[in-house]
Amino acid sequence: MVGTISLKTANPFDQPLIDPCHLCTEFDIFAMRECVKKSIRFLAAPSFKDYVISPAGGLENVTNDQELDKLILKSTESGLHGVGTASMSAKGAKHGVADPDLRVKGASGLRIVDASVM
Repeated sequence: MVGTISLKTANPFDQPLIDPCHLCTEFDIFAMRECVKKSIRFLAAPSFKDYVISPAGGLENVTNDQELDKLILKSTESGLHGVGTASMSAKGAKHGVADPDLRVKGASGLRIVDASVM
């Protein structure tokens, strides 16, 4: 599955609707659940006993996988700026979104001015 970007309104200055499709498959949720469980186990090691007092962020109330999944779905978000969402290709190439001058192919007067072509 892939994320989507769509227009919220016809006003070009309104923020778009962005769905990065994080945790949108059962495998995504399973993998995140296992990461959280491994992190809890890691931090429970004796070497952390003077640093980790107790679970936090809602983990203190989690008693099973279903509760952990709910917490993950409620609290997980991306902390990074998305990059690489618009591929750059050579001028005249049929593939790619932008040319090397960052002009959007098939559009007039439009350039990409963010990290999406990196």
